[in-house]
Amino acid sequence: VQALVFAVSFAFLACIPLSQDRRGTGDATTEVRGALDRDLETSRKTGQGFACLLLRIAPAQVIALTLTRLRQSLRPEDRIFDLHTGEIAVLLAAVPGLDDPALVRLGRRLQAIVEEQVFTGEAPLHPTASLALCLAPAGCARSGTALLDGLMVTLDEAVRRGPSALLLHDPGPSPRL
Repeated sequence: VQALVFAVSFAFLACIPLSQDRRGTGDATTEVRGALDRDLETSRKTGQGFACLLLRIAPAQVIALTLTRLRQSLRPEDRIFDLHTGEIAVLLAAVPGLDDPALVRLGRRLQAIVEEQVFTGEAPLHPTASLALCLAPAGCARSGTALLDGLMVTLDEAVRRGPSALLLHDPGPSPRL
């Protein structure tokens, strides 16, 4: 029965959109940078910050199931990008009042979802997910490229600290208005 549940999850994966920002470029990292640039611009116009997460998942064979679990756990306006490197980027739509402690709690909840045991035909797998989180304040002056690069460095540091580590990335001060 458990193997059937695992197989059914993969069967439905083709029906679930991974991102609403797909442009057919094939380069997911470029797509994330562009989406971050657009979110930063929207943030400057609306005065609302947004959050982004970068996850590194192991083992790689659970990525497809992880994408399904994340899509089912997030809001429709949140976007998920499979970076095809064992990493997944999540861009959360604006959440009024979201602060660092709330973002860390959200990251821990998503981490728990991702790290649920997976049953395969041979043996159960115990995935791990290291996370880098970033709350981009309204008016953040950085570019999507700089923000993603900073998140990647933070994620590398989280992984270096051990499995299932979670670190918060500080995008830097916002310019004074």
